[in-house]
Amino acid sequence: MNILLTNEAGCFAPGVIELAKALSSHHRVVIVGPLSPQLNTGHWLTTASHPLRVKQYYALNKVKIFSVSGTPCDCVTLAIDKILLSKPDLIISGICNHYSHGEFIYSSGVTAAAVEGTIQGIPSIALSAKTRGGKDEKFFAKVARAFVGHLNFFMKNMTPNTTLNINYPEDFRPNKIICTHLTTKIADNHYDYEVNPFGKTYYWLKNAAFGFPLEALEQKGDIYNLKKGFITVTPLKLDLTSKEAIEVVENGGITL
Repeated sequence: MNILLTNEAGCFAPGVIELAKALSSHHRVVIVGPLSPQLNTGHWLTTASHPLRVKQYYALNKVKIFSVSGTPCDCVTLAIDKILLSKPDLIISGICNHYSHGEFIYSSGVTAAAVEGTIQGIPSIALSAKTRGGKDEKFFAKVARAFVGHLNFFMKNMTPNTTLNINYPEDFRPNKIICTHLTTKIADNHYDYEVNPFGKTYYWLKNAAFGFPLEALEQKGDIYNLKKGFITVTPLKLDLTSKEAIEVVENGGITL
């Protein structure tokens, strides 16, 4: 297969490099990633008022690497339109060095890049993993090997207009996989208020991803199953329309 790799941590981040190494022995792989880390950029496409710049590298045998001065979504759309000679058979975004689960997928650049691939009509997968500090490269290599071992299974079970969002826990067994749903109503954003030595005030967003209320575990979704040691697979659909809400409006007799 022709596979496009991208991520949100940068085109030379260990997660995407180890994934490229694992895939390139049997597939044609190209990396198109952001020049610098673009964490939590969500589904941000750079507008025409800000031009994008691309630079090509040869850092891996048989694997071309392109850096883009934009977001993960920019990398996907620009690669398809201008950088690649033909559309890829598969787009993989990752391996991200933190979980992309629950409601945090809406701000996740790694998940958004995969969703953008699905919008473009190409099967796409987002990969995230809980890393172990200084042992990142070895851990990413382990995740990459496990993922490649199940790639054919994932490909056969992908449905049109659906993105697979996959998370690997810190201590995983390759065959301990579960298909599950997103955990909802867990976002709890709070800001720290501080004053600098010059009397200027500023605010820091506290990272709510470090802890979750009991309700998050009671839903038995992706967060619960990651804590149980499962590799979680969550299919994400493009159509966000609430059909139930449409029925409520129609039954209420509201017409335009």
